[in-house]
Amino acid sequence: MAAADGHLTNSSGASVPVMGERRRILVLANETCAGTAVCEEIRYRAGRGEAEVLVVAPALAGSRLGHWFSSNIEAARESAQERLASSVAALTSAGLYAQGQLGDGDPLQALDDAVRVFTPDEIIISTHPPTRSNWLERRVVQRARERYPLPITHVVVDLVHEAALTHDDPRPSPRQPTRMLTLYRTAGYDEALVAQTRGFENVRNVVGDKSGVVFTDAPALAAAEHDPTVFVVDVPEERAVAYEVGSEDGVRRFVLPAEFVNRHSPRVLTTDWSE
Repeated sequence: MAAADGHLTNSSGASVPVMGERRRILVLANETCAGTAVCEEIRYRAGRGEAEVLVVAPALAGSRLGHWFSSNIEAARESAQERLASSVAALTSAGLYAQGQLGDGDPLQALDDAVRVFTPDEIIISTHPPTRSNWLERRVVQRARERYPLPITHVVVDLVHEAALTHDDPRPSPRQPTRMLTLYRTAGYDEALVAQTRGFENVRNVVGDKSGVVFTDAPALAAAEHDPTVFVVDVPEERAVAYEVGSEDGVRRFVLPAEFVNRHSPRVLTTDWSE
């Protein structure tokens, strides 16, 4: 059952933390760590609650040959430190508790080291666009998702594009209001605990050959006897329609990627742990 202190109590009486507590967000980025898009994504993932952020930048020399020269390595470290300082300063000014540290030159090893020490709730990996990203060529994001049972968000940062927007036209571009669609998922006890602590996970071939998490545009309250927890998430309608798989009795069904759901901070609508 739900406790007053913001925890769930499982069948053995143990207290399990629920969403809304202070989240630990690990960010892996090198040249892009001070990019506007990265800072905005971190603030978005932190939500309205408190968050603790660790930004890790692998210290790389400019080329393979550069690793043979100590001066190149030192220059790379100084440059990475400056970017880290800018990123941490931007996050701190946004009210987040943020730290930065240099990591191993291998981004996956840097990620491994940070995960062991920081124990994050989720990970953000920032890269250059595909045409200019060594990390994407080396499948860093894909390998990280295979390695960690955590929500992993991939942010693509085009530093040239950001600079052009900033310097060529400082006026904010007009934006159309985003129509949000409220979706629901009724979950069993085990799934609810995982979703509350680590986020939703993809289910393979859950509808035909589509993998993800099934949501509907109306709560399945009729299943409450066996599936006591109803999750609700607000997502942009224009994005959600791409994952629509039909309807039953007038209720629309969607197979959403778990990463997409977790990014939009699903929350519990109703909880009933009674037998």
